[in-house]
Amino acid sequence: MRLALSLVIPLAFLAGCDSCAESSAPAPAAPASVASATPPPSASAAPSASVAPSGKMAHCPDAVPGAKTDISDAPGGVLLTITATNAVAVADIRARTQALLDAQKNQSADVRHTGTGEGGGLLGRCPVVLKDTTVASVDLPNGSKLTVTSKNPAEVDWLRRETRDRQEDLAAAGAPAGSGKMSHCPSAVQGSTTTLKNTTDGVSVTIVAKADDDVKAIRDRSKHLAEVANTPDDGGAATHTGEGGGGGGLGRCPVVVKDTTLKVKDVPGGSQVDVKAKTAADVPKLQADAKERAAKFQLPSGAASGSASAAPSAAPSASH
Repeated sequence: MRLALSLVIPLAFLAGCDSCAESSAPAPAAPASVASATPPPSASAAPSASVAPSGKMAHCPDAVPGAKTDISDAPGGVLLTITATNAVAVADIRARTQALLDAQKNQSADVRHTGTGEGGGLLGRCPVVLKDTTVASVDLPNGSKLTVTSKNPAEVDWLRRETRDRQEDLAAAGAPAGSGKMSHCPSAVQGSTTTLKNTTDGVSVTIVAKADDDVKAIRDRSKHLAEVANTPDDGGAATHTGEGGGGGGLGRCPVVVKDTTLKVKDVPGGSQVDVKAKTAADVPKLQADAKERAAKFQLPSGAASGSASAAPSAAPSASH
């Protein structure tokens, strides 16, 4: 079967927490109700810490400066061991872990992704994924150990892959990663549907929604990304901060702004963004990157209600 060159991704209010294994011993199954375990007597005392109210990965323990994350598979999910070498960072890791445990208690379909740690976790950047999972934690002498278990057995592989992908992105992007909460990505607008279609010189990305506010957000974000992509290169000095700059090579948005030019036009319900590679040799990579990024927004087929799904088109397109 020929590879499908289109991908449809409905984002049904799946915005999420900027969510986030080591030992080979099997991890205990996550409890039905999420709670932080009482620290063992051997855990060292650390100064108390509080987290910022929202934004900039404020609730992600993996994003604490100086934190080290080890990931291993656990029954039904993954085990994350997050540690640091100084007491202040250790306290921050524990505080953020508790914030995620508290946030997971509010995961209704009506919750929106505001950077406060709530909303479902699918579009987040933190390796601790809250989307359709249960999370249990225990304090360690130098940090926290979290067991993240999928509520749906069909999504275990996705959860393990997504956890590692997010950790790789976090490590590559550095401390500023995720500060924008994908606030400039039109595909991250809640209730939107994104369609990818390969073209002769890149990929055409169409993002639409039904609500007027969402349509406006899609168009505003698309125009912003076009301005970013069409701005002269700074020679690599910029970093990926989530503000739409930094070249886009480390981003997660299907609209790739690294080494591309964008042409945006309004379409009924949203925007069409034609992404053109600056060189013909880069076209295959651009198309692959766009498809890979879009895939990170989706859950496996047959996932629980409210999950994103992908439906490839019957035939590819080779022109605008």
